[in-house]
Amino acid sequence: MIEAEGFENAELDVSFQMVGHSMSMKIIKIALLSLVASIILLLIAFWTPDTSFEDMRDKYGGGSSQFLTMDNGSRIHFRDQGDPTDKVLLFVHGTSASLHTWEPLISHLGSGYRFVSLDLPGHGLTGVNPERNYSRKAMVSAIWAVMDHLGIEQASLVGNSLGGAVAWSSALDKPQRVKSLVLIAPSGAPRQKASQSNIGFKILQTKLGQMLMKKVSPRFIIKKSLLQTVARPEIVNEPMVDRYWELLRMRGNRQAMIDLANTPRNSDAWQRLKAIDQTTLVIWGDADGLLPVTMSDVFERELPNVKVQRLKNIGHLPMEEAVLDVSKSISIFCMINSC
Repeated sequence: MIEAEGFENAELDVSFQMVGHSMSMKIIKIALLSLVASIILLLIAFWTPDTSFEDMRDKYGGGSSQFLTMDNGSRIHFRDQGDPTDKVLLFVHGTSASLHTWEPLISHLGSGYRFVSLDLPGHGLTGVNPERNYSRKAMVSAIWAVMDHLGIEQASLVGNSLGGAVAWSSALDKPQRVKSLVLIAPSGAPRQKASQSNIGFKILQTKLGQMLMKKVSPRFIIKKSLLQTVARPEIVNEPMVDRYWELLRMRGNRQAMIDLANTPRNSDAWQRLKAIDQTTLVIWGDADGLLPVTMSDVFERELPNVKVQRLKNIGHLPMEEAVLDVSKSISIFCMINSC
């Protein structure tokens, strides 16, 4: 009888285990179905279709916009403004931005310069690279392509964030073509303090976020990202949000942002900064969350001929947040160093 009872208890335990396993599987299936349903609802609620190049060109091209067609069929959107006989300032924007970010600064710098700006590959009206190549080398090549097209032998490069890294990389690539550098919160140096990334970049850092971003890019996310990027929220107006949102959605640009985020980076490239002998002005906002101002210490230490200016209560876009201060600093810098 004892043996029979033990056998029955064992059968009961197995039965309970099977029931528990079955319930666990049901819970997992329900959770997966809920996740799938949530993603589908998210796609339906925030589906944002592509914008066309033609519509974006008509809206954001402007009278001074020009387009250079490359041998591989890609294009580069650029602007050439000011006096063609004056010293050249060539402007390079940051990740997810466009040449429009420089327009307030250009208007304040006034006469005495030739202003050239461009949309980097995968950005703005330049759009996609057919080879999906968004490496630092490809960005630098775009600089030379525009300069060659315009017959410019040498220019002073002004770059912000990614554009700052492209600028100093250009000085290493062909130093004879770079007269001087103005680096505004440039990337590419090691960080002694963790970044406070905006929501847009956080989404780009995950596989799920990248998958959703291809078709889901709500305007409110773009606005929140911009507000998290600056220290002076009053510069983030509705036309600015629209421009970032609509150009990001231009056909192919969202995939380009994903490709750029997945492009391997040479984290040791900054160690070559010592080889840059061009006179350099570094400008950084002390309230920059994306690239902490402590990174400026690296440029101050490594660059042989550098002046660093740190602006109080300014975020990651000093050329828009503190346009008067930045324009004055560049004017003085160019007056002393003959940009």
